[in-house]
Amino acid sequence: MYISKLNIKGFRFFNDNFTLPLNKGLTVLVGENGSGKSTVIDSIRLLLGEDEYNRSGISLNDFHRPFSVESARPVANIRIDCIFDELEGPEQIAYLPWLKPSNVNQAELHLEAINKEDARGRIRKNMWGGTSRRGIFEWELVNSINCVYLPPLRDAEEKLNSYRGSRLARLLTSLNGSGDEDKRLEEKVKEQNNELLSDPLIKSANGLIKKCLIDSVGEILGQDVSIQFSEINFNKIIHQLRLLFFPEIKEGEIPREAFRDLSENSLGYNNLLYLATIIAEMEAKNYVSTTSLKVLLIEEPEAHLHPQLQTRLLQYLQGAAEENNIQVIITTHSPTIAAAVGLDPVVVMSSSPLSQERKAIALTNCGLDRKTKFFLERWLDITKSVLLFSKGVILVEGISEAILFSEFVKRVLEQETLEDYGISVVNIDGIYFKYFMQLFCGYKIVEENFESCDNIPIRCVGITDCDPEGSNIGEGDGNNIDGCKNPQRFLVHDLRNHTSNCRLSINSKTFEFDLALEGNNLAIMNLALENITETDGDIKKRARIAKSMDWRSTTSCEKIVEALLLLKRIEKKKGEFAQELAMLLKSEDEPDFEVPSYIRDAILYVTGKSN
Repeated sequence: MYISKLNIKGFRFFNDNFTLPLNKGLTVLVGENGSGKSTVIDSIRLLLGEDEYNRSGISLNDFHRPFSVESARPVANIRIDCIFDELEGPEQIAYLPWLKPSNVNQAELHLEAINKEDARGRIRKNMWGGTSRRGIFEWELVNSINCVYLPPLRDAEEKLNSYRGSRLARLLTSLNGSGDEDKRLEEKVKEQNNELLSDPLIKSANGLIKKCLIDSVGEILGQDVSIQFSEINFNKIIHQLRLLFFPEIKEGEIPREAFRDLSENSLGYNNLLYLATIIAEMEAKNYVSTTSLKVLLIEEPEAHLHPQLQTRLLQYLQGAAEENNIQVIITTHSPTIAAAVGLDPVVVMSSSPLSQERKAIALTNCGLDRKTKFFLERWLDITKSVLLFSKGVILVEGISEAILFSEFVKRVLEQETLEDYGISVVNIDGIYFKYFMQLFCGYKIVEENFESCDNIPIRCVGITDCDPEGSNIGEGDGNNIDGCKNPQRFLVHDLRNHTSNCRLSINSKTFEFDLALEGNNLAIMNLALENITETDGDIKKRARIAKSMDWRSTTSCEKIVEALLLLKRIEKKKGEFAQELAMLLKSEDEPDFEVPSYIRDAILYVTGKSN
């Protein structure tokens, strides 16, 4: 049993019906700030009655108000619904009032809140299970669901220390199950108390306190006293326990006095101890009940953890969710986490800045065939997974384009940057555009019938080389691509005809060659070549001459010859050349440099300045 679908309407960010698909094990919600990830978590908390962090419930501020000058009135009600899926025999019996008549493997839970306070200043809520709201609602069913929430700024040290209701006490209560361990633990503590009381020092202190009481009020009005090492009631014993740590795991038993208080530990490792205690508690509940749903909600699990620990933690959570039948739902801003778990758990949340329309897209619903999925899971590392958090994506073939692109953008957008638009440049190290664009285009690229599928609703553009046959330079201009060897060239027309979300922009030959043909670019490009050439030979001498020429006054044939010569000379050091050229373009002198039209068009498209 797990929550397979969540519907939200009128709650905070979400005005219209918002539907979120959820996985049986791990679901990772990624997306930019303001996409509604925390609102999703809070809606689940409201529905399942999670209150560990003393949430007071729904307030008037929770009712959606449109960002509109004409009308900013809040909506009349909030509606949150969820579908539970894959209920088996015992679960169908336990949650019988919530079952769907049309499908006994599914159950429903609903919450509705009216935008009106009662006499006590509370918002009236109504909850019901199943399809009819008229039946008697059994709160025991909601209370049987074990929902735990970890906020983004959690105090792990406090939650693991000794106090009533601590996480450690909850774990021990869960392990106790039927209560068979109560008497055994109580007897041990009782024996320790008796042994302590027989110590002369303790007996002396106890007798002295008793004497002072008698002296002060007399034997008739006085009270007897007894020093005790600890409470002997099971519940009070476990509430006094606290967790200690040792900074490494060693073979053999570590002396107890070597362990330290959590206040001496790092914030990151305390977070890991906290998570481990919660997972252990949920695992312990498997021995108590097989019909209780266990839901773990975690916001920003990356808090205070370096990348290797983030990866290891998420892989652990993914395994623990499957092994212990726990539904884990996390939100994250970490590309490391987004890259660590594969594509299946990832749901991208996005919003349109103009319409405020919000969508949740499960990557597995984006029409990924087996080959595409395998490819993306190998390539979506920490540097490339930033595309899941962006408002737009530019895909480039190699390191040269990636290094220079920010300088091109400043020239096209007049000193604005891609960061101003929330757009990321991703180097895909090749021409694998169809695999990445499958996430954004909205149709199955590998099929000829152009079947539609889900997509991340942001713009994506690719920058690629024509690589023409022989001397067919100039034929790959974005429209006439017949002379190109590039096997991805079919995407140029396919994307333009079947989606408004993706484009592939293609040049006439290669990146550096096309740069060289524009305006007087050959001058500064030869200056870059001169700077990276160590020996004072023919290459450096020719570059010194070429950097001083006015290439605007030369013929196109002369430019092509010089561009081909430059391309040959930087063939084995394109990355170094791009780095030097980027430094020259970034200098305060603002050198004369023009951006090729195919790159300019791509920048204008992805920023929404053109179609």
